[in-house]
Amino acid sequence: MLEEERNHHPIWKFLGIVLATFIGAYLAFYFVVDTTFNRMTSPEYQMKRLEKMMKYQEKKIHRFEDKMMQNPFEPAVLPPIVDFSKDDGEYKIVVNLKPLADNEKNVNVKLENNMLTISGEVEKNGRSGERIMHFLQTFYLDEQLDASKMTKERKGSKYIITIPYTE
Repeated sequence: MLEEERNHHPIWKFLGIVLATFIGAYLAFYFVVDTTFNRMTSPEYQMKRLEKMMKYQEKKIHRFEDKMMQNPFEPAVLPPIVDFSKDDGEYKIVVNLKPLADNEKNVNVKLENNMLTISGEVEKNGRSGERIMHFLQTFYLDEQLDASKMTKERKGSKYIITIPYTE
């Protein structure tokens, strides 16, 4: 008989563990469902949720209005790339390199017959596909220029070109 009790003992132990696990899982599930249900039925939760949905819809409406106000045939206006100024005894041209991938090699400067031509081109690959940006700007300079003393230097994201002149 003692031997028989020893054989049944592990089965009772196993059943006790299974029953305790089942009761624990049931109580945990009940606690989670009860707190979730109480939270979802509280007026504060419903008001916060409603406010969040209204803000989201308002953002969608504003994006739609902005999109409708844009003319698809009108190109997007970028900030000026070239800034031209005339200082004491020299012309100063500052090229913004940010739209040109921050690389001065994308800028071409040509001075011929008092015509200064600045051009640039860069290819950008983005989520919407490949875009090519190209610009060309020409200035007529009426003073006597000294093209051999023209300097080009980079300072940060600016490419500065100076051309001395005599009147």
